[in-house]
Amino acid sequence: MHKIVSKKQLSEEVFRITVEAPFIAEARKPGQFVIVQRNSDYAERIPLTIADADPVKGTITLIFQTVGKSTHKLAELEE
Repeated sequence: MHKIVSKKQLSEEVFRITVEAPFIAEARKPGQFVIVQRNSDYAERIPLTIADADPVKGTITLIFQTVGKSTHKLAELEE
């Protein structure tokens, strides 16, 4: 499990989260995405494009819009 370093609400339905993921931050390439899943065996898997990465800090940034149950649950997660 990766730790959420920061979360910011950009608009009513759009959120930006920065996640601690050093290996992904270093290895990612343009256009790649990650699969995000809440801490549950039965949670839906959400593919999200990597909006930014900082290999020095070991973080990746994801931006998503709350459009369904899974993304609303993702928006409820705290740092």
